[in-house]
Amino acid sequence: MSISALRDTLKTGLETISGLKVYDTVPDAIGQLPAFFMLPKSGDYDQAASGQFYRLMLEGTLLIRRVSEVQQAQDSLDSYLQPTGSSSVKAAIEAVDYSTDADVVRVSGFRDYGGLEFAGQQFIGCKFDIECYLWPT
Repeated sequence: MSISALRDTLKTGLETISGLKVYDTVPDAIGQLPAFFMLPKSGDYDQAASGQFYRLMLEGTLLIRRVSEVQQAQDSLDSYLQPTGSSSVKAAIEAVDYSTDADVVRVSGFRDYGGLEFAGQQFIGCKFDIECYLWPT
């Protein structure tokens, strides 16, 4: 599976979260909130002695509110962080069938909860670490 195809598949899974605007590439601007986009952060080749798969780490960014709307932000953000449920980023990503192209795709955690800057604007949100073990194409 290519990295681009993986992002497309992740987008499909995340679009099951009602109201979440999902981008498979970094947008120029955020028009609708909440919004989610992802970037490759690191990769490790030859994870098996035979070179049969490689590890890719993606960083998913969730932006839910502008800083001026902070009073409602924490409760909204918390619902996306749950390991299960209809708003769970982890559950939405891990529910997708990647079996033809990946051995494992999982959300290993979240970080940077609070204020985030994007395109010169301040938002409330967090970042997710998405760990993928892919078979080379």
